[in-house]
Amino acid sequence: MTSILVVSEIFYPEGGGAEKATYLILRHLVQHNFKITVITGTKNPAKMSGVEYYVTSYLLHSNRLTKLTHLKLLANNLSFMKLLQEHDILYIPLYACSPLISLAKKKGLRVVVHLHNYMPVRYSSIKYFFEPDAIGTLDEFKLAVFHEYYTQKSLLRTLSMPLSFSAYLLSKRQIVEADKLICVSLRQAEIVAKSNPRLTNKIEVIYNPLPPELISDEPRKEPADIPTFLYVGGDSFVKGFPLLLHAINYIGKQDVKARFILAGSYRARSLNILRRLKKIHKRLDIQVIGKVSFSDLAKAYKVAWVLVFPSIVEEPLPYAVFESSLLATIPIAPNLGGVKEILGGTTGEKYMFDSRDLKSMLGILDIIVSRDPHDIIEDGMKLRSSVLSRFKNAESLNKLLRVLS
Repeated sequence: MTSILVVSEIFYPEGGGAEKATYLILRHLVQHNFKITVITGTKNPAKMSGVEYYVTSYLLHSNRLTKLTHLKLLANNLSFMKLLQEHDILYIPLYACSPLISLAKKKGLRVVVHLHNYMPVRYSSIKYFFEPDAIGTLDEFKLAVFHEYYTQKSLLRTLSMPLSFSAYLLSKRQIVEADKLICVSLRQAEIVAKSNPRLTNKIEVIYNPLPPELISDEPRKEPADIPTFLYVGGDSFVKGFPLLLHAINYIGKQDVKARFILAGSYRARSLNILRRLKKIHKRLDIQVIGKVSFSDLAKAYKVAWVLVFPSIVEEPLPYAVFESSLLATIPIAPNLGGVKEILGGTTGEKYMFDSRDLKSMLGILDIIVSRDPHDIIEDGMKLRSSVLSRFKNAESLNKLLRVLS
């Protein structure tokens, strides 16, 4: 029986698409008689029968320098050393735990890193649409400053970034010791390989599994009587919140009666901006439902005409686009990253926009408000069928079994 030690800062139900994918993958591995042990910083991880869990403060989410110190402490912990000796594979679902790779290799374990972002080749773990695929250290440093300033809005954190960047450069050297890197899309694999050619022969492309609960039952759509746009990115800069504000303002200026349902986390400043927009545009219904359970989010999907997904980064394989497609809700999304692999060649392709041209996205909004919602839902059902035929869980999970066996 192959034994796998999973080390992950956060674990489902915390986190987002990456954590959900990890949960689904481990559930499949247990069914195939893998022995699984999970070490995480999440206090209440979703439990699976046959999986042993250890919760440690060493893996609590923190800044990069603190994280590095905590991981060194974990590496010197006798209980952790014992767990390493009892397992065959170290499986790292993200890349924050990269300092453990060298230790695991010394102990004779195979190391498999599952990449759901670009952390081994980008300080910020994301790739903006305006970046080239491969960049030098100086340009990467400039992008790191840009990222810290615009996403964190903290001058102190931006000024302290050089120390954190040094820690990142160290972690870039450690990734080459891994035995396998699993990328979740062809585009992600291309970017990683171009950024660090030494990783090329280690890469396997395996699509994330689709959520089983969205495969079994055909969705029931009951579109609202007015154009209804769903957005799930919170006020995140990289998820495109500034672009969403442009979209709301644009629709408001058309004097169209429409509704925006906004899910995710929003700071007070962002909520004030939304209140002002609602006050200016009297015919707009702006509903902030915040961070809700998936069952509540499914209710929003049921009435929504489309999902607005204005991300400004090359998302490797965004679960939001997967979920939207499987719920027959057309995503208005950029032609970037893994989005193109999900929507390209389907009825959803005509709703994709050019990230470099704001008018491209606004033009699609114009089309939505002028169409019959039942025609849009029909396109959504066609998209669902295309995604189900293109992404097969059995195929992806069997490939994963071959990598880990």
